[in-house]
Amino acid sequence: MAAEGFIQFIWKHRLYIGNSLSTTCGQPLEILHPGEQNSHAGPDFFNARIRLDQMVWAGNVEVHGRASDWYSHRHHLDPAYNNVILHVVGEYDTDVTNSRGRRIQTMVPDYPESLVQRHDVLKRSENWLPCADYIKGISVHKQNVWLSSLQSERVAQKGTRIEQILNTPALSLDEALYLTLASGYGLPVNTLPFELLAKGIPFSFLIDHRDSLQDLESILFGHSGMLFPARELGPYPSSLWNRYTELKDSIPEKPLPRHLWRFLRLRPASFPTLRISQFASLIHNCVSLTENILGTNSMAEMELIFRTGASEYWNGHYLFGRCSPLFPKFPGEQFISTLIINVLVPFLYALEKNGDRSVTGIRASEILIRLKAESNQLIRKWASIGIRPKNAMESQALLQLYNVYCKQKRCLDCQIGADSIKAAIHEKK
Repeated sequence: MAAEGFIQFIWKHRLYIGNSLSTTCGQPLEILHPGEQNSHAGPDFFNARIRLDQMVWAGNVEVHGRASDWYSHRHHLDPAYNNVILHVVGEYDTDVTNSRGRRIQTMVPDYPESLVQRHDVLKRSENWLPCADYIKGISVHKQNVWLSSLQSERVAQKGTRIEQILNTPALSLDEALYLTLASGYGLPVNTLPFELLAKGIPFSFLIDHRDSLQDLESILFGHSGMLFPARELGPYPSSLWNRYTELKDSIPEKPLPRHLWRFLRLRPASFPTLRISQFASLIHNCVSLTENILGTNSMAEMELIFRTGASEYWNGHYLFGRCSPLFPKFPGEQFISTLIINVLVPFLYALEKNGDRSVTGIRASEILIRLKAESNQLIRKWASIGIRPKNAMESQALLQLYNVYCKQKRCLDCQIGADSIKAAIHEKK
């Protein structure tokens, strides 16, 4: 028996065989429009149109692997399924009725066996890209259309959490951006403790102490939980601790447990100690986060804003009390690019979605087009089969394609995978 997802695929793409179709009761059936696939609760396809025995019906279509699944899923008790005009199944083992007791016509689509075989090949593939043997046959235009859709899907997913922050009534735009940026400074493995750090310190309190970088470091390092064990490791951490003890009563939350911060397997340049100091420098240098960062009209301006280095103490340290070769600790190009892609672009997207362009200069889509494509192991794998992203928009789309579709073997939901399967109909045996 074919899985429900495969039958949905056959129905959606009209891959059933024969011009003269009929229901299980023998009624002549013509598919005028299969409807729009529904990814939420309710019938699988909305607004379908069919002709049953010379009468046109408009409504919804429900798809199952086996007809009796209708009852297993309790659709016969759910009024939301009363507008179903056709039940499409892989195996017919019973008639079905809706909550009003009306019988629903059933169709068992016939389809080429080659589609099943190709789908099985993709599902069983151990290749990192299941359709690697077929993707070169997909036109560049179709690939680009799908990648454009994937990029929008990816930034929308990232923007969901930011929308929740933006919709918090008590938060100003500056505070929302502050919380969002904090999570970015925690990339790749310290996102959670950075978020907790920012949530635990009122943004207004940091603004009150913006003029003093040492005060900002005292507050942030003190609340991070790192400063207490470091207070005896030299004059600078000792001075930070002393200042923190003077200020901590104004912070309502307790300091974070130090064990939340991860250092293992991180390059020293990504240690959270440096990131906290660089974050403090960003707040110290920006009069207004939204005006300074979101109001920029060029990538050069935006990248320059994030080139705020750690304070002087960190020129000779990566950890409290441990000396290192002396040189300034500025965020690297890759980190800045990652921060812009994963934080600022989704933030701008969320603002644009809400219709708020009052403080923004450059648009989210413009940023991704202007940024260089990311360089990582996965992008290099795509390049090895001839797909080379020209900018960050395309590299983000390829990451979305692999992580959400290829890795999960969701070939039926992928336009490239779907075309690879459909192509099996026309290939010579």
